[in-house]
Amino acid sequence: MSNIRQTSKNDTDKIFNLLHRSFGPGRFARSVYRLREKTNRETEFSYIYELNKDILSSISYYQTFLNNDIKGLLLGPLAVDPKHRGKGFGVELVKYTISLIKKTMDYDFILVVGDYQYYEKFGFKKIDTTFNLSLIHI
Repeated sequence: MSNIRQTSKNDTDKIFNLLHRSFGPGRFARSVYRLREKTNRETEFSYIYELNKDILSSISYYQTFLNNDIKGLLLGPLAVDPKHRGKGFGVELVKYTISLIKKTMDYDFILVVGDYQYYEKFGFKKIDTTFNLSLIHI
């Protein structure tokens, strides 16, 4: 876990570049990006996996609510440098941050829009097939 640390303001450009390499410019057209624009990023749970000062993976969470009173988090984006995919850096970030979130007892759920086969290993359950929505109850 010594390679995992909370993001800082100095990481902003490196994370932006990582997101660009991982998802390309088309990422801004995705509906999940519209959701993120309307809420606050939870900096408390924004982490990176770093090796030799290179950011290999990053994860963020955004506040979200159901019925305006059930408080949760929207996971993402989770990005892994394309040259380092399949080495477990993203998995480590998801596991680490979910364990932190569970300790706070401040949230009822975590929602993710993404590849269900990837996220189910962390305990996410599919709730919608059209939008690839999955949920984990905290």
